[in-house]
Amino acid sequence: MNKILIILGFVCNILFAQHKDYSKEIRTYRKDLVQSFKNKNESPLPAKELKKFIGLPFFPVDKKYRVKAKLEFTFNTPIFYLQNTKGKSEAYQQYAIATFSINKQQLQLSIYQSIRLQNKKGYENYLFIPFTDLTNGKSTYIGGRYLDTRIPEEYTGTILLDFNKAYNPYCAYNKNYICPIPPKKNHLDISILAGVKY
Repeated sequence: MNKILIILGFVCNILFAQHKDYSKEIRTYRKDLVQSFKNKNESPLPAKELKKFIGLPFFPVDKKYRVKAKLEFTFNTPIFYLQNTKGKSEAYQQYAIATFSINKQQLQLSIYQSIRLQNKKGYENYLFIPFTDLTNGKSTYIGGRYLDTRIPEEYTGTILLDFNKAYNPYCAYNKNYICPIPPKKNHLDISILAGVKY
């Protein structure tokens, strides 16, 4: 009995340490994001808004929104043109379809790779996930949010999606920005209570 208690205690300590490390990771991510908004050379905020900016509203960190998704690669799909907020479009290619579960509900998102950024240094492995969910127009930006990730270094058939890092497009803060509009097929019929609020 004592051995079982010792093992359980050991496992609990490991899980607590992992949770603590993850919370620290998200806090660091959020701090960096807020600092970029405060930096006049990086901020999407208009000058008059920047002067009174003190921070961004976030949902509480919730690890259930950090999910391992199954990947169905779609390398040979034709070029897809994402519409933007100025009525024009930008070329992307669907990299894969990610399938995952949140609250026992199976969900899917298309993952895209920008044709324009494929050959830009530092963005060769960049993947883009524009999405909408049931929080839009309520606690989050009406036009949806974005999630960034990278092509996995090793092939495992899965990819980690962390909605605690979901963010608003810059056009949510400044109409001078041109932002891709999430396609209808990237709507999640669930409230994603994670990431940046609006």
